[in-house]
Amino acid sequence: MLTLRPFDETRTRLLYAHQMRRDFPPSELKELHTILNMQRAGRYDVLGAYDGGMMVAYALVYRPEEGGTLLLDYLAVEERARGRGYGTALLSALRAHYAASADVLLIECERPKAAPDEAQARKRIRFYVQAGAQLTNVRIWLFEVEYSILVLPCTGDLPAQDWAKRMLSLYRQMLPPAMYERNVRLIRG
Repeated sequence: MLTLRPFDETRTRLLYAHQMRRDFPPSELKELHTILNMQRAGRYDVLGAYDGGMMVAYALVYRPEEGGTLLLDYLAVEERARGRGYGTALLSALRAHYAASADVLLIECERPKAAPDEAQARKRIRFYVQAGAQLTNVRIWLFEVEYSILVLPCTGDLPAQDWAKRMLSLYRQMLPPAMYERNVRLIRG
Protein backbone atom coordinates (compact mmCIF):
# COMPACT_ATOMS: atom_id res chain seq x y z
CA MET A 1 0.00 0.00 0.00
CA LEU A 2 1.30 3.42 -0.94
CA THR A 3 1.54 6.35 1.43
CA LEU A 4 0.98 9.83 0.00
CA ARG A 5 3.11 12.62 1.43
CA PRO A 6 2.60 16.29 0.58
CA PHE A 7 5.72 18.16 -0.48
CA ASP A 8 6.75 21.52 0.85
CA GLU A 9 8.22 24.18 -1.44
CA THR A 10 11.81 22.95 -1.03
CA ARG A 11 10.89 19.37 -1.92
CA THR A 12 8.79 20.64 -4.86
CA ARG A 13 11.81 22.52 -6.22
CA LEU A 14 13.94 19.37 -6.00
CA LEU A 15 11.23 17.25 -7.64
CA TYR A 16 10.95 19.73 -10.48
CA ALA A 17 14.71 19.95 -11.04
CA HIS A 18 15.41 16.23 -10.91
CA GLN A 19 12.33 14.21 -11.77
CA MET A 20 9.87 16.41 -13.63
CA ARG A 21 12.40 17.76 -16.12
CA ARG A 22 13.40 14.18 -16.83
CA ASP A 23 9.87 12.75 -16.98
CA PHE A 24 8.03 15.37 -19.06
CA PRO A 25 8.82 17.09 -22.36
CA PRO A 26 9.36 20.86 -22.15
CA SER A 27 6.13 21.48 -24.11
CA GLU A 28 4.11 19.84 -21.30
CA LEU A 29 5.99 21.22 -18.31
CA LYS A 30 4.70 24.28 -16.47
CA GLU A 31 7.21 26.83 -15.23
CA LEU A 32 8.41 26.15 -11.68
CA HIS A 33 7.24 29.57 -10.45
CA THR A 34 3.71 28.79 -11.72
CA ILE A 35 3.64 25.51 -9.78
CA LEU A 36 5.01 27.17 -6.64
CA ASN A 37 2.53 30.07 -6.83
CA MET A 38 -0.41 27.67 -7.06
CA GLN A 39 1.05 25.55 -4.26
CA ARG A 40 1.49 28.63 -2.03
CA ALA A 41 -2.13 29.64 -2.74
CA GLY A 42 -3.30 26.23 -1.51
CA ARG A 43 -4.65 25.28 -4.94
CA TYR A 44 -1.99 22.77 -5.99
CA ASP A 45 -0.97 19.57 -4.26
CA VAL A 46 2.45 18.07 -4.89
CA LEU A 47 2.37 14.53 -3.56
CA GLY A 48 5.04 11.86 -3.31
CA ALA A 49 3.92 8.22 -3.26
CA TYR A 50 6.03 6.08 -0.96
CA ASP A 51 6.40 2.34 -0.57
CA GLY A 52 8.11 2.05 2.76
CA GLY A 53 10.72 4.78 2.80
CA MET A 54 11.24 4.93 -0.96
CA MET A 55 9.46 7.38 -3.25
CA VAL A 56 8.16 5.32 -6.15
CA ALA A 57 5.90 7.85 -7.90
CA TYR A 58 4.51 11.36 -7.67
CA ALA A 59 1.48 13.37 -8.69
CA LEU A 60 0.62 17.04 -8.96
CA VAL A 61 -3.06 17.93 -8.63
CA TYR A 62 -4.82 21.25 -9.18
CA ARG A 63 -7.61 21.93 -6.67
CA PRO A 64 -9.95 24.84 -7.43
CA GLU A 65 -11.55 26.70 -4.55
CA GLU A 66 -14.95 25.13 -5.04
CA GLY A 67 -13.53 21.58 -5.20
CA GLY A 68 -15.58 18.92 -6.90
CA THR A 69 -13.50 18.67 -10.05
CA LEU A 70 -9.73 18.29 -9.78
CA LEU A 71 -7.09 18.18 -12.49
CA LEU A 72 -4.45 15.46 -12.35
CA ASP A 73 -1.80 17.70 -13.84
CA TYR A 74 1.19 15.35 -13.65
CA LEU A 75 1.74 11.72 -12.70
CA ALA A 76 4.95 9.76 -13.06
CA VAL A 77 6.47 6.59 -11.69
CA GLU A 78 10.17 6.55 -10.85
CA GLU A 79 12.13 4.66 -13.50
CA ARG A 80 13.39 2.03 -11.05
CA ALA A 81 9.80 1.32 -9.95
CA ARG A 82 8.08 1.09 -13.35
CA GLY A 83 6.21 -2.02 -14.39
CA ARG A 84 5.32 -3.01 -10.83
CA GLY A 85 1.82 -1.56 -10.54
CA TYR A 86 2.79 1.64 -8.74
CA GLY A 87 1.06 3.91 -11.26
CA THR A 88 -2.24 2.11 -10.78
CA ALA A 89 -1.70 2.05 -7.01
CA LEU A 90 -1.04 5.80 -7.04
CA LEU A 91 -4.29 6.47 -8.92
CA SER A 92 -6.16 4.36 -6.37
CA ALA A 93 -4.50 6.25 -3.51
CA LEU A 94 -5.39 9.59 -5.13
CA ARG A 95 -9.02 8.55 -5.47
CA ALA A 96 -9.17 7.67 -1.78
CA HIS A 97 -7.24 10.80 -0.77
CA TYR A 98 -9.66 13.13 -2.55
CA ALA A 99 -12.92 11.19 -2.06
CA ALA A 100 -14.16 13.55 0.66
CA SER A 101 -13.53 16.73 -1.36
CA ALA A 102 -13.96 15.82 -5.03
CA ASP A 103 -16.11 13.72 -7.28
CA VAL A 104 -13.61 13.40 -10.17
CA LEU A 105 -10.07 13.83 -11.32
CA LEU A 106 -9.83 15.09 -14.88
CA ILE A 107 -6.82 13.82 -16.83
CA GLU A 108 -5.20 15.18 -19.98
CA CYS A 109 -3.57 12.69 -22.33
CA GLU A 110 -1.99 13.65 -25.60
CA ARG A 111 -4.37 12.67 -28.38
CA PRO A 112 -2.83 9.68 -30.19
CA LYS A 113 -3.49 10.90 -33.74
CA ALA A 114 -1.85 14.24 -32.94
CA ALA A 115 1.04 12.88 -30.86
CA PRO A 116 4.62 12.53 -32.07
CA ASP A 117 4.54 8.95 -30.72
CA GLU A 118 1.05 7.59 -31.38
CA ALA A 119 1.78 4.20 -29.78
CA GLN A 120 3.01 5.82 -26.55
CA ALA A 121 -0.04 8.09 -26.41
CA ARG A 122 -2.35 5.07 -26.85
CA LYS A 123 -0.46 3.25 -24.10
CA ARG A 124 -0.99 6.16 -21.68
CA ILE A 125 -4.71 6.29 -22.37
CA ARG A 126 -4.98 2.51 -21.99
CA PHE A 127 -3.20 2.77 -18.61
CA TYR A 128 -5.72 5.29 -17.29
CA VAL A 129 -8.73 3.38 -18.65
CA GLN A 130 -7.50 0.13 -17.08
CA ALA A 131 -7.16 2.02 -13.78
CA GLY A 132 -10.83 3.07 -13.90
CA ALA A 133 -10.85 6.30 -15.91
CA GLN A 134 -13.33 6.89 -18.70
CA LEU A 135 -12.28 8.46 -21.98
CA THR A 136 -14.59 11.35 -22.85
CA ASN A 137 -15.24 12.80 -26.27
CA VAL A 138 -13.67 16.10 -25.12
CA ARG A 139 -10.53 17.26 -26.87
CA ILE A 140 -8.62 20.36 -25.82
CA TRP A 141 -5.88 22.28 -27.59
CA LEU A 142 -3.61 23.51 -24.84
CA PHE A 143 -0.33 25.34 -25.44
CA GLU A 144 0.03 23.83 -28.91
CA VAL A 145 -0.64 20.25 -27.78
CA GLU A 146 -3.89 18.42 -28.48
CA TYR A 147 -5.24 16.42 -25.54
CA SER A 148 -7.98 13.88 -25.01
CA ILE A 149 -9.71 14.21 -21.64
CA LEU A 150 -10.35 11.30 -19.30
CA VAL A 151 -12.41 11.29 -16.12
CA LEU A 152 -11.47 9.25 -13.05
CA PRO A 153 -14.22 9.08 -10.41
CA CYS A 154 -13.17 9.61 -6.80
CA THR A 155 -16.47 8.38 -5.42
CA GLY A 156 -18.85 5.85 -6.97
CA ASP A 157 -20.16 6.07 -10.51
CA LEU A 158 -19.74 9.03 -12.79
CA PRO A 159 -22.82 11.11 -13.39
CA ALA A 160 -23.35 12.46 -16.89
CA GLN A 161 -21.62 15.82 -17.00
CA ASP A 162 -20.51 18.53 -19.35
CA TRP A 163 -16.84 17.58 -19.05
CA ALA A 164 -15.75 20.22 -21.57
CA LYS A 165 -17.31 22.96 -19.45
CA ARG A 166 -15.70 21.62 -16.28
CA MET A 167 -12.28 21.32 -17.97
CA LEU A 168 -12.41 24.83 -19.42
CA SER A 169 -13.44 26.18 -16.02
CA LEU A 170 -10.35 24.64 -14.44
CA TYR A 171 -8.08 26.21 -17.05
CA ARG A 172 -9.76 29.61 -16.58
CA GLN A 173 -8.97 29.42 -12.88
CA MET A 174 -5.38 28.23 -13.37
CA LEU A 175 -4.28 30.66 -16.07
CA PRO A 176 -4.19 34.44 -16.39
CA PRO A 177 -6.97 35.60 -18.77
CA ALA A 178 -4.69 36.58 -21.67
CA MET A 179 -2.77 33.31 -21.45
CA TYR A 180 -6.03 31.36 -21.37
CA GLU A 181 -7.34 33.19 -24.46
CA ARG A 182 -4.15 32.53 -26.44
CA ASN A 183 -3.55 28.92 -25.42
CA VAL A 184 -6.77 27.06 -24.64
CA ARG A 185 -9.27 25.87 -27.24
CA LEU A 186 -12.01 23.30 -27.18
CA ILE A 187 -11.80 21.14 -30.29
CA ARG A 188 -15.18 20.36 -31.81
CA GLY A 189 -15.97 17.24 -33.83
